[in-house]
Amino acid sequence: MFLYQIANDHVRVLGCRGYDGFIRIPEKIGGQPVTELAAYAFSDGWGKNEMLSLAGKEIRLCDEEGSPIEIEEKDIPPEISCEGLKDIYLPETIRKIGNYAFYNCYELSRVECSSSIFDVGSGLFTGCTGIRFLDIHIIDGERSCMKELLAELRQELYVNYFSGKGNARLVFPEMFEESVEHTPAKIILREMHGCGHMYRYSFDQTEFQFHKYDALFPHILVQEPERVTAALVLGRLYTPVELLEKDREVYEAYLMEHFKGAARLALEEKDPALFLWLAGQYGHIQEDFDGMVDMAGSADKPEILSVLMNLRRQRFKAGKRKFSLI
Repeated sequence: MFLYQIANDHVRVLGCRGYDGFIRIPEKIGGQPVTELAAYAFSDGWGKNEMLSLAGKEIRLCDEEGSPIEIEEKDIPPEISCEGLKDIYLPETIRKIGNYAFYNCYELSRVECSSSIFDVGSGLFTGCTGIRFLDIHIIDGERSCMKELLAELRQELYVNYFSGKGNARLVFPEMFEESVEHTPAKIILREMHGCGHMYRYSFDQTEFQFHKYDALFPHILVQEPERVTAALVLGRLYTPVELLEKDREVYEAYLMEHFKGAARLALEEKDPALFLWLAGQYGHIQEDFDGMVDMAGSADKPEILSVLMNLRRQRFKAGKRKFSLI
């Protein structure tokens, strides 16, 4: 259930109570649009207490579907905050998120929202070191908050980008700052590490620019491990939104040089679609293809193995396979 208050015919969500850390905030509560997430809504401590104290008697309760309810205090579930929050969905109606709304939610791993959030509070994801996935729905014709969200999330991040142009899978490498003292000058210098900050500048004002993102590949190639680089390459080739031919060729050259590692990464996904796409689109060398067959067999994935064996019979001439015990 959600704690909320009504302000000028709009709803502000103040917090959540329940037993499940996978939260979907409704678009409407009591027939009125949910437009705001209050400051410190999912945090804990004095900030949250002060926010609720200011709301006072205006605090109301609703169920998960947004229907107002009344319940005795003894029956109210525990608060979901900090380590209790795992995954959150914010509807398109949300226009504002207050300061430190997710402060110290270190178990939060995925955030889904639209790009039309107009007011993103400061320190929004402070302490949210566990976030790895951002699903963002781009609203055409409106200012996007994507750049602001990425600036708040400095860890290695996997972004599902949904838009009218198409959907894309993007990887943003980690970035971090280090303060270095310059003793003779008595100043502190701030040094940025990792190529993640460059990827977070792939914007024209607030609009994401795919060509700027793709042009940065030489940097990730020398600064990041194969796991991160291969994930970026797979994502761009699998979802080639606005992918220029010259960048496609660079990505494909990398893929063929690191085919085994990329295939292993694709197999780790819950959905077999990426792995099967890789086999169908780029598994034209029999040694590479047979390696994928071995991977699927070792991982005990009979449904994938069946598809691969059918494709193998169509693509390569029949012959005895050589198995290695090494």
